[in-house]
Amino acid sequence: MKRLLILTLSLLSLGLAQGSAAGAEGDVRAVGQAELQDIFLDLATSGTALPRADLELTRFNVEPETIRLPTGALEARLLSGRQAKPLGQQVLVADLLVDGVAQGRVKLSGDLALFGEVVCLASSLPRHTRIEAGHLQRVRRNLTMLGTDLVREESAAIGKELKTTLQAGAILYGNLLQAPEMVKRNDVVSILAASDSLLVSVPGRVQSAGALGELIKVKNLMSRKEVVAKVLGPGAVQAQ
Repeated sequence: MKRLLILTLSLLSLGLAQGSAAGAEGDVRAVGQAELQDIFLDLATSGTALPRADLELTRFNVEPETIRLPTGALEARLLSGRQAKPLGQQVLVADLLVDGVAQGRVKLSGDLALFGEVVCLASSLPRHTRIEAGHLQRVRRNLTMLGTDLVREESAAIGKELKTTLQAGAILYGNLLQAPEMVKRNDVVSILAASDSLLVSVPGRVQSAGALGELIKVKNLMSRKEVVAKVLGPGAVQAQ
């Protein structure tokens, strides 16, 4: 009877130990790749205005490969590695915290690219072509290495002229466009000079082409003197 009691107690103790181990195991979870990628993106883009939906992450890697943490609210605290420009390759070191308590350290790395729509030419156009809506199309491209002078809206290009010949599919940049010329060299224009109560107009000959609002040189055909004038529109400039 005594041996049976001891054996029963022993089996009971073993069962409790196994139950405790199972309970402890249930309080631990594996952190998946998707969650780690979200952590990487949060750390890499914190404080920026980069739209998460337009970001693409490639060559993602994490060390250690297997991460098991207690259950609870997971957060990450960046220790080192964040660059001023978050696009491109990033290598980040962070502590993983569960319910505010540090539980491990990870090294996260990957390449971040930003995608978005840019304005391109729908067909090849020669130099000095004035851009119309039908000349343009919007295309989604990787913006990471395209610079900051991209034309992102058609309205920024329509009505302007090409400075150079471009092929179909060419991405438009601001420095490839110019305001259309309102006056050309040798055009005869009216030179306007205004005071508080008087407006004088004399004929002049344009010495250099100019767009709306630009300052150009104009020869006064009355005095034969050259003046600097602001282009007001076709056939009219204002003496400065």
